[in-house]
Amino acid sequence: MDAVVLILSDARGIYIPRDFLTDNQNEIVWKHCEAWGLTKENFDRWREAVNPNDDYYWEAWDWILSNAKYTTEEGDVYHLYQDGDLWGLCYDKMTDEEKENFGMEVDNV
Repeated sequence: MDAVVLILSDARGIYIPRDFLTDNQNEIVWKHCEAWGLTKENFDRWREAVNPNDDYYWEAWDWILSNAKYTTEEGDVYHLYQDGDLWGLCYDKMTDEEKENFGMEVDNV
């Protein structure tokens, strides 16, 4: 898996949080969510991100962006990053150029 993975295009607009969490029928995709560490135990922290009309939609999405992590079988850890598009980033595998492209500081030792 690449260090930088496009998950959802910004063409989805305000529906990126909902679409990250649900399928085409807007049902929560538990297997996908659990893979990112979003479990039934912490469901109350992020369930508002399913409904764009919920008062806490963006607050719930911020919590997801800060807490969701996906770990591959090889042990690579991916974090969510959104700047328009939604990305999965594995910081340890990213090149300095990739980090710079995402506005991250690069150690030039």
